Amino acid sequence: DLPSAAYSPVQSVNPPDAPWEQSLGASIFGTPQYMLPVDDLGGAVPPSWQHRNQPAPAGLRLAMSWLELLPSADNPQTSITIHGVPYTATLGPSGRENDIYLFQQ
Repeated sequence: DLPSAAYSPVQSVNPPDAPWEQSLGASIFGTPQYMLPVDDLGGAVPPSWQHRNQPAPAGLRLAMSWLELLPSADNPQTSITIHGVPYTATLGPSGRENDIYLFQQ
C-alpha cells in the first residue's frame, strides 16, 4: 500500500506548526559558534611554534588532511593561516603527504 500522491515525507518531519524554528546555520552538530574554526590552524601547531618558512609539523599535516587543505599533485599550493599569519603550503620534492613545506607570506 503506497502513500497517496498528496503525502510528502517532509510533512511528517517538519510540520508547519513546529514549536521551533530551524535557522540556516543550525545543524545536528550544533550552532556555528561551537564549530571548529577552519580559518586559522593555530590550534594544530605545537606551543613552541615560531613563524618562519619550515616543514609542516605532523599535527598540522593531520589537521590539514582532515580539513582537505593539503597540497596535492592537482593542487600543489594551498593557503592557510596560523595564529593570524598567512602561509602558503606546498608539496616537498618527494610529492608525498608527509613532505609539506610552509612559506610565510
